[in-house]
Amino acid sequence: MEIESLKKIPIPALLSHLGHEPVSRMRGGRQLMYYSPLRGDSNPSFSVSVDKNLWFDFGLSVGGNVIDLAIALKGGCSFHEAAIWLECQSRSAGFGEAPPMSSINRLSESEMRSVKVFPLAKESLYSYLSSRCIPPDIGSRFCKEVHYTVRGKPFYGLCFMNILGGMEIRNPFFKGSFGVKAPSIITIEKEKRTEACCIFEGFMDFLSYKVLERTCDRVIIQPFPCDCIVLNSTTLVRKATPFIDVYEKAFCFLDNDCAGRRALELLEKEMPGKIESCSDKYQNYNDVNDYLRKNRY
Repeated sequence: MEIESLKKIPIPALLSHLGHEPVSRMRGGRQLMYYSPLRGDSNPSFSVSVDKNLWFDFGLSVGGNVIDLAIALKGGCSFHEAAIWLECQSRSAGFGEAPPMSSINRLSESEMRSVKVFPLAKESLYSYLSSRCIPPDIGSRFCKEVHYTVRGKPFYGLCFMNILGGMEIRNPFFKGSFGVKAPSIITIEKEKRTEACCIFEGFMDFLSYKVLERTCDRVIIQPFPCDCIVLNSTTLVRKATPFIDVYEKAFCFLDNDCAGRRALELLEKEMPGKIESCSDKYQNYNDVNDYLRKNRY
């Protein structure tokens, strides 16, 4: 792994792998407090900023990035030794870099083995969600945790299921999918659908919408409950149109980029008069999650 990739290893994930869990959470889970892993500590005085991926030990008055932490944990070893140790810890824990993705951004059955899905539990994945301003209860309600091996090496990530049993997989270093690519549909009630639906490009934007819904955001959120459809890729627009077409109205929360605009144009062409773009509500941001993070709800 290159130095910049090493610096992106989440400090909470490293600490959890080493047996250290946070004692308390502040600022909506974006700041974690631990008993110091560097010394005897009767009061939690070791702070980790999830957003910045930085740490500070108030008892020693020292801090820094994850490589600085590795140096401190290894008793003041060299930068080179710390980098090697950190890469070993990263790969053994399964939160290091995954193998290169195929051209269609999907691992095949032959590449991904021993795939098992569990309820969301790992602290490192909660920290990853927290870095995107998604609180634990919303994350665990809609996401699961997937463990798998690639060429004999173990990995794990956040898992979001689609309607055909496939899954979108995310961790700080990997964005991919497993199984059949398909949209995801999240309904308000099982027995009936709402009159309108909200459409999102990816599940992180959907989760962000749920956070904004809780905060009663008046810029983004619709004033009435809506079923939600997550495309899981703009390439799946045509697959999603039969599911969208059953609603009277569809509010589109797509990315403010070329792919998002092309997807919107296709939806408007396929279902004229039914589609309403909402991307202008966050026109100064790339997507809904970017809006959420920049506004710090």
